Amino acid sequence: MKIQTDWLTQRVENAPTSYDQTLPDRAGLRNRMAWQKLQRQAAAGDEVWAFSDPSAGSRQGRLTGYALVREGEIVESVTVA
Repeated sequence: MKIQTDWLTQRVENAPTSYDQTLPDRAGLRNRMAWQKLQRQAAAGDEVWAFSDPSAGSRQGRLTGYALVREGEIVESVTVA
């Protein structure tokens, strides 16, 4: 699925912790690994942003994750939920 730039919610500078009380242990670790994957692909000036599909509303199965943004364009993304 192609991530849209209007889905970007906030810039993420620090890796998410692998422990999150609201998530099962493996889900928290998966989030951190997804963020690290994008960081490894980043070039100078790139940014990692969190995203969420607004069309999904609050229903279960909402598409969320991280996107690598280069010069205002999404060049790579990973989904975590």
